[in-house]
Amino acid sequence: MSNPVHFYWNDPSYARQFRTGASLHSHTLHSRESMDFVPRLARRMPPLRWQAGLFPARFERAHGIPFVFEKGWWTPPLDMAGACALESGQIEKFGLRPMVSLTDHDAFAGQAGMSSVELTVKLESSILHLGIHNLPPKRANEVLAYRAHPAGLMGWLSQLPHVLVVLNHPLWDEGGSEGATHRCVVERFLARYKRDIHALELNGLRPWRESETVMEMAKAWGLPTVSGGDRHGFEPNANINLTNAETFDEFVDEIRRWRMSSVLFLPQYRILLAVRVARNVLEVLRDQPDHSLGWRRLQDRVFYETQPGVVRSIAELLPGGIQWLVPGLVPAIAKTSA
Repeated sequence: MSNPVHFYWNDPSYARQFRTGASLHSHTLHSRESMDFVPRLARRMPPLRWQAGLFPARFERAHGIPFVFEKGWWTPPLDMAGACALESGQIEKFGLRPMVSLTDHDAFAGQAGMSSVELTVKLESSILHLGIHNLPPKRANEVLAYRAHPAGLMGWLSQLPHVLVVLNHPLWDEGGSEGATHRCVVERFLARYKRDIHALELNGLRPWRESETVMEMAKAWGLPTVSGGDRHGFEPNANINLTNAETFDEFVDEIRRWRMSSVLFLPQYRILLAVRVARNVLEVLRDQPDHSLGWRRLQDRVFYETQPGVVRSIAELLPGGIQWLVPGLVPAIAKTSA
């Protein structure tokens, strides 16, 4: 199994051995980014706790029903064309031909020729994220029906020969469970579905010490590791895969069949992670005057399901907006990434 990890700043010439750079795991405005992290952060951060308590109270006064954070989500600013251009442009600067797989949360960006998704799977006390790349476009939406049924999901995916299944940021639990508890859930998941998981992700927005542990885990399970930048804003992915594959099908075959993967960490990864995260959060929260759908303000890009199948923006539900979150949210998220 060939599974090297390289750092651009140690050897800028290394990438010249390859023809193609693959950008995996990044998000567009179609992505449904859950707001259920807000009350979890608020419990640990007193200033945010006060701010997070104001919004549900305002909502209930206005609409007569409780506000449930789990029913809300925010969306990243870039559309498919903008995301592809950002990721491709970075790869081309290194003299490589770009391949980009956009993986929105529980939704599809409508990328031409290929459909990929980051699927949320709730398992025991944890939340797992599966990066599912290169789904046949005509069958892509079928995968969403399996979110609550991991056994059915993995069985269905195993029938698709050119699909790449990656366990994204395996040691980070969105649900906030303790590290040891979450790792036990991940280990049980791998024990049951190892044949259907093709790689573990080295996430470009997680600490390096966590990536080192992921590499140890991958070695123990006989799995390769792949890149995953996890871009939500305007900073392109901080790592990419290097390959000589001409097509994404060939790239998948390298990983699935030959367990070959070469990950390159790029210069921005050297910037202090808390600084990168804070900058990315600010980019997402600020006004977007050039937004392709006209969702200029933050409240235009945050949505809530008021009843099954009925979705409205926060701008419609509370014209006063959601800017109250910004002062406490940025430092709280940055602190959790350290």
